[in-house]
Amino acid sequence: MTEIDAEKQKNSRALMWTILLIALVQMAQPAITPGIDQIATDVFPEWSLQTIQTVMSLPSVMSIFAGVITAILVGFGLATKKALVVFGLALMVVTGIAAFVLNTRFWQLIVLNLILGAGFGTFIPHAQSIVFDSFDEKMRQFISGVQFSFINGGGIIMSVVGGFLATIVWYGGYLVMLMALPVLIVAWIVIPKGERIRPRSSGSKGAKLPKDVYYHAVLVFLFIMLHNVGPINLSTHIINGNMGDTATTGIATALMMIGGVVSGMLFPKLSTVFRDNIFPIAFVLQFIAFSMLNLFSYSLSMTLAAMFISGTSTSLFIPRCIFNVSNLTEPSNSATASTLISSVAAGSGGFLSPVIITNLTLAFGGDSTRFRYQFTAIVCLILAGLLLMNNIRRQRKTVPA
Repeated sequence: MTEIDAEKQKNSRALMWTILLIALVQMAQPAITPGIDQIATDVFPEWSLQTIQTVMSLPSVMSIFAGVITAILVGFGLATKKALVVFGLALMVVTGIAAFVLNTRFWQLIVLNLILGAGFGTFIPHAQSIVFDSFDEKMRQFISGVQFSFINGGGIIMSVVGGFLATIVWYGGYLVMLMALPVLIVAWIVIPKGERIRPRSSGSKGAKLPKDVYYHAVLVFLFIMLHNVGPINLSTHIINGNMGDTATTGIATALMMIGGVVSGMLFPKLSTVFRDNIFPIAFVLQFIAFSMLNLFSYSLSMTLAAMFISGTSTSLFIPRCIFNVSNLTEPSNSATASTLISSVAAGSGGFLSPVIITNLTLAFGGDSTRFRYQFTAIVCLILAGLLLMNNIRRQRKTVPA
């Protein structure tokens, strides 16, 4: 190996570890979800639970707008991916600082979530796009799985610390965002500056996204919308079942992340074996988890087990989508594809989860979180069957007659 090759390998490793470090603060929203019931009942009782849930999901919808705007900036050569990653992490730090002073009015809760969402939508898709551009197929599959182990590992820390701080001050979960400060510094030092993408002419088709990218975006939207029913209703479910308090919710959310760590480490091998059949498998795991939450609604041990199972599905489904999309892109359209998957699809799924699922189940099952969980479980099972049939159909098309 030449000295130049050794230097490239060293830089590649440094970039990989920096991407994984960024992943540690990527799933920051679990830090604020343990306090939902407390905010709805003690801090702003004049607002309904579904309103509070919707406001707490604002980071998801704000990330959509931030992701689209920043993708346009990259596409027109007005910003580099590194600059946007650093700026997005800075917005996350600003959220933590702002929480010290913006904590007495309902509109301030909205502002905190909007700033946080802008940060997510700015750094997450472009950090993912850097992976698409910088590594070969084998490394992308490896990083896709390990990255979600780091995402969930960071989620564990944030959910436990956020749940604990929320028992002291209701905005404690937002203070956890200060963890992004050292990550910001490392990203600024390690990520190469990169060249601004040259704007293409209007007649160029090089940056057009393949149809399969949109197919995977729909999958991500559906999965996130259904998966988020678990954590956003968890604090109310635990308290209604007399299983604990806000801190207990933080522990349960942390177990969900542990499930994600475990399956994320196994993802490279499972992805190679099961390929796109991972999608129906993940929905079946969600069906099992949500059914357990309904059937054992007064058992803390079964609730914790259900959250663990739910977490394992996430680090199978999303990395497979990301890996598939990475094989369909090139540097000229990777920012757009990553934004579509990581911000638009994931963000809209997260935001619309309470808007659609909570309101729909309120109409048919009232305030019962048990009904909400079982309803979601049945939808997951139906989607698992549809995806399995679709996989069989696509495999038959590729097999010679």
